[in-house]
Amino acid sequence: MNTFGDRVREKREELGMSQEGLGKAAGISQSTIAQIERGRNQGTKHILSLARALGVDAEWLETGRDAKHIPAKTDASDIDQTWDLMRRLLPEDKGNVVVWERPEDLEPDENRVWIDRYDYHFSAGTGLIQWEIREKKALPFDVGFFKALGSRPKDCKLLTVRGDSMEPFLFNRDMMMVDSTKVNVRDGQVYAIYFEDEPLVKQVFKQVGGGIMLHSYNGKYPDRIVPAESMELIKIVGEVIYRSGSAMAGGN
Repeated sequence: MNTFGDRVREKREELGMSQEGLGKAAGISQSTIAQIERGRNQGTKHILSLARALGVDAEWLETGRDAKHIPAKTDASDIDQTWDLMRRLLPEDKGNVVVWERPEDLEPDENRVWIDRYDYHFSAGTGLIQWEIREKKALPFDVGFFKALGSRPKDCKLLTVRGDSMEPFLFNRDMMMVDSTKVNVRDGQVYAIYFEDEPLVKQVFKQVGGGIMLHSYNGKYPDRIVPAESMELIKIVGEVIYRSGSAMAGGN
């Protein structure tokens, strides 16, 4: 029986395209094309982009019925209009929503990376941060997300916020991502820090003479000045590069 994957492969080969070439034309990874052609991925959300890249009718590609090629006259125009509308409403590179319960429910994607989630608790008695996983639920991110931020996935950790000192930037139990390599203080940025054996999240301002000020967004928490001679009490865990939860929108 001729399947959707068979039709994709046959038309691709007829056009002399490689899986990588088709993937680039359709905006889909080569691994996803391979999965579709092997019948391991139904690929229903990619039908319009594949049909356009292959120059065929989406109905034929999905079901095997109707004309194999896009007819001349007004049909091609109609398909283009439909495609443009779908691209505006659901652009594939702008975060289509995918509902899933288990990681294995997701389609294979070579650009997906998983970031572990941690409770904001560290063991720092030796002067080194020992990360302890409290919530064993990693979350997926696209590798392009990290490239845009200038970070590497292996350097990033997701932390659950505790307390209200950073409201409305971060609320209790919100989630933040910390880049553990960004430990050189940039004035006014938000950092996860360890101060006198206490894990904190604060906006950090440099002070004249080499000290810093720890600022809380919540006005009921006063600023804390750490003079240069007490900086050994501070351990910068990393810069907060992303947050998610009930906090107000906006960058830091």
